[in-house]
Amino acid sequence: MNPAINRSAPDEQDVTDVARSLARWYAAQSSIRRLWASESRDALVVFVALEPTSDGDDALPVWLARNRDWASDLRLVTRREVQLKLVASDVFEEPHVVTGAALIADVSWRESWTPS
Repeated sequence: MNPAINRSAPDEQDVTDVARSLARWYAAQSSIRRLWASESRDALVVFVALEPTSDGDDALPVWLARNRDWASDLRLVTRREVQLKLVASDVFEEPHVVTGAALIADVSWRESWTPS
């Protein structure tokens, strides 16, 4: 068991700190278009949608090459157990929410549109 990872219930300040850490991490990852995170009892679940490649091709190779490093980075910056998940479609909606989980962050300033 890693003592650096906080498994206790988050308080408001802790959630704010995690959200800020996620926003800073997102800002440093140009290939991630949108990040959405919720915290369940077991882990911080982070969903990412990737920027399309310049030729409009599948972003899956980027995911396969980077997802382990990203998950490790997220564990370090949030001090949480992290489950990193790819949202493969263009639709990024709340059904990705883990039942009983608290919304921590929704970062999408790279999106060229704003949902209505």
